[in-house]
Amino acid sequence: MNIKKITAVVCAAAMAAGMSACDKNENEVTVTETAVAIQLSPEEQIHYDMVQRSFVQFGNTHRIEAKLSQAASGEETTVAYIGGSITEGIGGTPESCYAKLSYNYIAENYGTGDNVKYVNAGLSGTPSILGNLRAERDVLSQNADIVFIEFAVNDGGEQLYKESFESLVRTILAQENEPAVILLFTVTEDGHTCQEHMKQIGEYYELPMISVPDALQPEFEAGRMTWDDYSDDASHPNAEGHALVAEFISNWFEMLKMRDAVEAEYKMKPIGKFGNAYDNAFMAEADYDNSNENITIGETGSFTLDGRSIAGFTKGAWIYNGEGTDPLKMNIKGNSFFFVCKRHNNASMGKFEVYINGAKAATIDTNQPDGWGDPWAFQVIKWQSVKDMEVEIVPTADSAGKTIEIYAVACTQNSSF
Repeated sequence: MNIKKITAVVCAAAMAAGMSACDKNENEVTVTETAVAIQLSPEEQIHYDMVQRSFVQFGNTHRIEAKLSQAASGEETTVAYIGGSITEGIGGTPESCYAKLSYNYIAENYGTGDNVKYVNAGLSGTPSILGNLRAERDVLSQNADIVFIEFAVNDGGEQLYKESFESLVRTILAQENEPAVILLFTVTEDGHTCQEHMKQIGEYYELPMISVPDALQPEFEAGRMTWDDYSDDASHPNAEGHALVAEFISNWFEMLKMRDAVEAEYKMKPIGKFGNAYDNAFMAEADYDNSNENITIGETGSFTLDGRSIAGFTKGAWIYNGEGTDPLKMNIKGNSFFFVCKRHNNASMGKFEVYINGAKAATIDTNQPDGWGDPWAFQVIKWQSVKDMEVEIVPTADSAGKTIEIYAVACTQNSSF
């Protein structure tokens, strides 16, 4: 299928003809006779219908409209994207990935020059568990105003993923500058997507949502489009696929332009839907200076500080090089904590035991069957309340001669979730 950007043309033609392009209620849009009025070809009609299916809901648009007005008034406005490799741009280029293309659309349609800024916080191979831990560093520290979240193909359906994704949403929504959050759902060739539970979160928090699987699946089933038209591998959009995802996003904004509803001010939900144990995570990397009272790094034991880096983590690591079993010590105050380690499917990767207040809490094995040298967030513990923890990290006896690389430790301090 030849991917054509016709949605804006349809809307513009409809408006020029004095027609309403859409029948609207609070969260739904139904295309009416617009296509007939401007005489779309059969191929254009199919494409138009596909793009319309990508629309899931408007949600409460108070925040997004405020941020777009902010950009139009000339104020600096930052559009940020956080997700996995699709958001990072794998399958495309930094200039042709969906994030940059959709940012270009927003900047051109709502900016007044160079006042709309771009932040791409996509990181290959990482789910919302790590996305939530690095949100402060990669997104919130940039004073992001509009944040797209894309983790549907990187997450699983377990409770940890649901709570991490929801905590990420809540943490962004709770910021003082009141960012707008937009959820984007993607899909793999074998049909994996976490859209089902993520959509429930989006409905609960009244968020804008856009769906790639809703748009594409009927085309695959009808034989009008193949996976190869969208992707050159099993999960990442190719150049045309990235352009199509960006078109789904611009379509959402084109629909918003024609919407005349006046939204009440957005109100944050006081409690979570699946759980929000990991709100407001704090992450300390290897250059950490013990400036936060919730994490204090003590003796390093058989670990040494090393300047090496890994994707997304460039400030060094606590490294175990296979000699000794003296513990790396730290004090942590929180209801949960995580280690961000390099994982690899390689027998040279070691294990370590984690002791909390003298009791063994977990064994973390960095030799993982699905590892490929990527950073991974390993959860150590989750409490129902905030606790003071004396933590010791001890290499296991069978890790002699092996390597352990710890790039960060993160914790949360939530007592109500």
